[in-house]
Amino acid sequence: MSAPRRNVRALACTVLENTLSSLAPVDPVLSRFDRGLEERDRRLLHQLVFGVLRWLRRLDVIIAEASSRRMEAIDRALHCPLRIGVYQLVFLDRIPVHAAVSESVDLARQRTHRRGAGFVNAVLRRVAAAPSLEGWPVRTEDPIQRIGIETSHPDFLIGEWIRQYGVGQTELLAMANNRARPLHLLSFADRGGRQALAAELADGGVATEASSLSALGLVVRGGDPLETEAFRRGDFYIQDEASQVAALVPPPLDGETVFDAAASPGGKSLSLLATGRDLRVVCADVGLSRLEPLRSNLRRLDREIPVVVMDARQRAIDASFRRVIVDLPCSGTGTLRKHPELKWRVSRRELERLSAAGLALLEGAAQLVEPGGILDALGVADRVCDESG
Repeated sequence: MSAPRRNVRALACTVLENTLSSLAPVDPVLSRFDRGLEERDRRLLHQLVFGVLRWLRRLDVIIAEASSRRMEAIDRALHCPLRIGVYQLVFLDRIPVHAAVSESVDLARQRTHRRGAGFVNAVLRRVAAAPSLEGWPVRTEDPIQRIGIETSHPDFLIGEWIRQYGVGQTELLAMANNRARPLHLLSFADRGGRQALAAELADGGVATEASSLSALGLVVRGGDPLETEAFRRGDFYIQDEASQVAALVPPPLDGETVFDAAASPGGKSLSLLATGRDLRVVCADVGLSRLEPLRSNLRRLDREIPVVVMDARQRAIDASFRRVIVDLPCSGTGTLRKHPELKWRVSRRELERLSAAGLALLEGAAQLVEPGGILDALGVADRVCDESG
């Protein structure tokens, strides 16, 4: 295996460790480390990072069984080389066994002593003897633990879902969370809509198909839209197709006044503007740092929207609006396909905190709605907080 490929695995370890040891989302961390990589190495980096995050618990159970040690008893510097190695052996058919083992052993040698590298080699050789999930069956009859391990989710989350949806639906939901989600693009009606965007992207080598959910949405099936002139010109916004329609119920009307109470990074307001309706939109969030991603998106897309610093829990402006959008603070468990790192951060205490914060935000936003207007609350603030995407 070439040196760049070894470097990709080292980068993957760095990204994984930074993500799992902090509260930062994985995407910004990845974007710092994938610059300058060749396309095939960039794809491998993303595959390793997202794969390990999706299957973290299952990987750790396999490592523990193969090593006859609990993960807590294994040197933390070896966790990442082991996880990357086991992920490649069990989930990636195109990576040769010798490469998956030797690269992880090299990583371990760089991070610890020779005995650590030998330990990684021994564990991965055992896994390589049965390189599939079937070779490492889950050994528990408890449905919560079984589903939690098989689908790599925390037990408390599986337990909540079973209480809400039953065992069968919970299994389907948890398995769906581990399938990679395609990239969705939002086009703009005033720039020709999705038909014009699809044609332009095709000229740049990007294959798309029309979203079945959003009239302005495209689903990317091949190529990199971020390397196109259409992206540089601001002809589209990257947004999940469900989120593209979340703020459009009921459909906006010409002349409508809209207040986006927790606006950053801007997706909700942009999905409204994308319709081409004559709308007057005001965006707000609690601080300048929170608003910077929104301002950055507006600059790239060449859109002008009034932006104000405001805590929507406290009515700080003497105005009312026909439509007030409030995106409730949420655990993000409805976005686990896109953000698998959230599985390893969410907790019961955090869900309770988010529920209380969401109620306060909702009460404050309601004061800004004009009589007969619309309070458009996105997300669901319940015990397990699911989102539209």
